[in-house]
Amino acid sequence: MGLEISHPLLRELHAYWDGKRAGREMPARSDLDPVEIPALLKHLILLDVSHEPLRFRVRLYGTAVAELRGRDLTGRYLYEDGVTQIGQQTRPWNVATVEERRPHFRIGDYTDISDGRTGTYNRLGLPLSSGGEAVDMLMIGLIREWGDA
Repeated sequence: MGLEISHPLLRELHAYWDGKRAGREMPARSDLDPVEIPALLKHLILLDVSHEPLRFRVRLYGTAVAELRGRDLTGRYLYEDGVTQIGQQTRPWNVATVEERRPHFRIGDYTDISDGRTGTYNRLGLPLSSGGEAVDMLMIGLIREWGDA
């Protein structure tokens, strides 16, 4: 797929997703087994995708992600009711992953809103489809690395 992923754990996640495609454009959630990727689980976000209107509901919010955000967003809809400040930045990435039905990788600077620490985020968005055409779930790997304090 030609995607350059700089973080080794996210490269592993992409390879896992790619292997589960089994010749299809994208795998289904039912193809995935968390037991096979234990080192990645705490960095995962699973978003249910509903269409018309396009909405993203958090099904799983990994413990490392929840710790960094200071709360667990499981069960919440993103981009609604001020759920997350940084969420508005991620909306175009999630929309592109749904519309283009292909993975997206982003890396960039990050400043923690609670204590001002700075670092880098590495984010990999992967589409999942139970029917093989429309994306009905996103699997996101998110890893933040802090700079020297």
